[in-house]
Amino acid sequence: MISSDCNGTLMFPSESETIKNDAFLTKLEKKVVSLSEKYGLGEVLFMERNPRNINSSDTFIIRVPEDWSSEMIFDVWEPIAFEVHDFARKEGIKNLAEICHVSVSNRY
Repeated sequence: MISSDCNGTLMFPSESETIKNDAFLTKLEKKVVSLSEKYGLGEVLFMERNPRNINSSDTFIIRVPEDWSSEMIFDVWEPIAFEVHDFARKEGIKNLAEICHVSVSNRY
């Protein structure tokens, strides 16, 4: 575990029981890791939904360097978001946001 707060527990995906027990999240983790490698980004973290906070959700976070500007993050986020949603549709998921989120961030 990297940290825990009101939004959830931040950890490496391999530490998450949620991912280990969910076939789609396991596949999505592999996809997100491959996208991080494809775009030359950093490690992938997973934040588990906090059941006590209705505003939290399971989230994959792709790390980028802390000094990246918002523009640089958006430039890489857009193609990643498209590929993630396309992957989810091919897996039969109509609304990925109901299951989890994928983000690219320099804040973690």
